[in-house]
Amino acid sequence: MKDKNLLILLIVSAIALYINVGSYGVVESSDARYAEIAREMVVSGDYLHPDLLDVHHYHKPPFTYQITALGYKIFGINPFGARFFLQLAILFQIILVYYLSLVLFNNRKPAFWSALIYISFPIVLISSRNLTTDAFLTTFALLSMYSWVKYRKTGRWGYFYLFTFSLAMGFLTKGPVIFIVPVPFIIAYNRIEKAKHGFSFHHITAWLLFLVLASSWYLLLVKENPDFIDYFLGRQTVDRFSKNAFDRTEPFWYFIVLAPVAGIPWLLLLPYLIKVNKILFTKRSLPVALAAGIIIPLIFFSISSSKRILYILPFYSLTAILIAELISNTPLRQTKKVSTFIFIYAIVVFSASASTQILDPDINIPSLAVVAGVFMILITILIYNSRKIDVQSKTVFSTFVVSAFLVIAASHIMSLNELKVNSPKPVTDFILEKGLNDREILIYNTRKPSIAFGLNRSIISLYDGAKDLNRETQFEQDTLWKKYLINMNNEDEVIYLQNLLKDPTVLLVYKHPLPENRLWLIDGHDNVKNMEKWTIYY
Repeated sequence: MKDKNLLILLIVSAIALYINVGSYGVVESSDARYAEIAREMVVSGDYLHPDLLDVHHYHKPPFTYQITALGYKIFGINPFGARFFLQLAILFQIILVYYLSLVLFNNRKPAFWSALIYISFPIVLISSRNLTTDAFLTTFALLSMYSWVKYRKTGRWGYFYLFTFSLAMGFLTKGPVIFIVPVPFIIAYNRIEKAKHGFSFHHITAWLLFLVLASSWYLLLVKENPDFIDYFLGRQTVDRFSKNAFDRTEPFWYFIVLAPVAGIPWLLLLPYLIKVNKILFTKRSLPVALAAGIIIPLIFFSISSSKRILYILPFYSLTAILIAELISNTPLRQTKKVSTFIFIYAIVVFSASASTQILDPDINIPSLAVVAGVFMILITILIYNSRKIDVQSKTVFSTFVVSAFLVIAASHIMSLNELKVNSPKPVTDFILEKGLNDREILIYNTRKPSIAFGLNRSIISLYDGAKDLNRETQFEQDTLWKKYLINMNNEDEVIYLQNLLKDPTVLLVYKHPLPENRLWLIDGHDNVKNMEKWTIYY
């Protein structure tokens, strides 16, 4: 089997990704938000109108919620079900990185290195543990670029249809942002690989396929309410780019600084590799095409007002391919320098693991982490000193070993420190163990979808000025949502709340104590349970 190394990589990666992935609860905020929206889809049976805490939530197209809901259908409503297809997306990305590199450079060894480097990036590991649109968007962006290169090289129309299909699915995942990485790469690549066909009816039908699929959900909502046109084009597209519409603004240099950190250690080495191989960067070269798909999106996201680190995930695939190609062309002397840097990096990471128990006594870290850290140091030394593995390969293998270790260890540590990592599963477990889930669950002045997810039921949020509870309710068709979002500054709604409190309820308070003018909320709650930042009144 020509690709047996890829198969082995996929098996090892699958084990690392799936071990402990469901051992801790959903984490605030993004992970919990997407998990809860998908849960409400399953409960309501409405897979086209996303709800978050029983209020319509149209910030993103529905694909991520729908694929997550499918995970619940298979595995139940639990953290494993929420994250199952997320891991599958990462595994599919590994395959696509390998084959995109292979079709570009026609060399299996660098292609395999590309896949190893890609799964070694910390940002990829972060995306595997944080349920958002970004991992799925990256999958479709990668598929679109692979399909385009195959189409351009072979002239087969099936790849062109796959190209427009993958763009459409990306559009249904996160809207127009699907174009940001593929388009610069494709424009640069087209200068290298000339078209095999002139204009054809296949171009028309393939793009019609894109238009029908990509616009389907949007047109359905616009048909129901024409105001969605302004909402999607204005608030969810233009405002995200030009304004701080969702309190996600960061300085211009945010991605420029964090991109190398999210790609440790390889992005720290990339300038050196480019310097050593600068002869490869001619005007019409594949390294330049790959660089275009990296630099232009980085500039775009840096200019954009809305910034989150996972936004730049899609261009790390091209970065992995570029790095692997540069390594394959780096002279042995310089490669040994790179190998030494990677060896030191690995030793530092594993040494930190071996000493974790003395770093922060407030974090529960098992003693096994010390043993595992020492063991991995020995493994790294064996790889580094092996004569059976060439210098280039051992360099790449070392970073993969580090990443596989980190994703397994981090998931286990998170499961032991759920409240500290912002997963309130111990809170919901306490409510379930005490048999309190048949009562109304009230949460004061904060939006916590993780509570609704953990209890698998609707909860009541008490709005008292918190920004995250200032919900968009303009598309609600009735007032049912007011049962689940009570405005503490509205007299009629306070009266409704007071009537609710006549029956036994559970009140959750997060981080800050109740203000003096709201202490009446705890009247009738005879028991109090403190769990770090949480206080439970029942």
